Amino acid sequence: MKFDLDTAWRDTRRYLTENSGLLAIMAGIFVFLPYAVMLVLMPLVADLPDVPEGASYEVAAEAMTAFYGKVWWMFLLVGIILIVGQLAILALIGRRPPPTVGEAIMIGAKAIFPAALALILQSLAINFVMLGIILIASVAGSQALFYLAAIAALGVAFYLSVRFSLSLPIAAIEGSVNPIQMLSQSWSRTKGHGLRLLGFFALISVAGLVVALVLTLVAGTILALLGPAVAEGIGLIISAALMAALVAVFTCVLAAVHLQLRRLSRSDGVTGPGTAPRDGR
Repeated sequence: MKFDLDTAWRDTRRYLTENSGLLAIMAGIFVFLPYAVMLVLMPLVADLPDVPEGASYEVAAEAMTAFYGKVWWMFLLVGIILIVGQLAILALIGRRPPPTVGEAIMIGAKAIFPAALALILQSLAINFVMLGIILIASVAGSQALFYLAAIAALGVAFYLSVRFSLSLPIAAIEGSVNPIQMLSQSWSRTKGHGLRLLGFFALISVAGLVVALVLTLVAGTILALLGPAVAEGIGLIISAALMAALVAVFTCVLAAVHLQLRRLSRSDGVTGPGTAPRDGR
């Protein structure tokens, strides 16, 4: 059997509707608040560099490096909090019997380090493959081939990201604490479903982007009538709320994909460490 997009979307909507209150609370605590605080504090720590028009790539890169050198710790802290929140949400909606909110948060806190390590290993592997593709093309010395290789490398990166996309659900729902096992189980579960998953994630991403752009444009038009000070404050709240909503939806998407592929792996007889059913499905 193949991954079914309609089933995944129905499961996603079910997760969203059945857990709307909990999702609002969790996304508010782990996404909205830290993201809003970061947006408030960032200008106090460092100003976004104003690169002169026509500046060279080296000048622009140096300015951005200096900026991120001052605020990197903010992104790291917010990223850790966000991943803990995602893990907690996945445990809440994916485990059976469902844990309490406190238990789910503890699950997320305990899983953060192996889950983060899995994400780092995933990123390193993807970047290594991308760099290899581009380096091989650059040897030919053709600029056109180089651009084609860059596009191909980006496509491969998206595909590999999809194949490793179940690492967080496997950690939160199945309780795996081994980063290598998370990645290997994700690779095994998504085998034969990669292109369908890529299409599903692409559709969800495009839909989310369109909704976010429309809401941003509408909000920007209204806020422009309220004055710069009020517009800046409300705009910050809207940005943080949009981020929280997108993270909540995407986390439910991950839970739905994990649920369906877990069913398919059982029906196909694919088992392994960490695949013992905990959700009763």
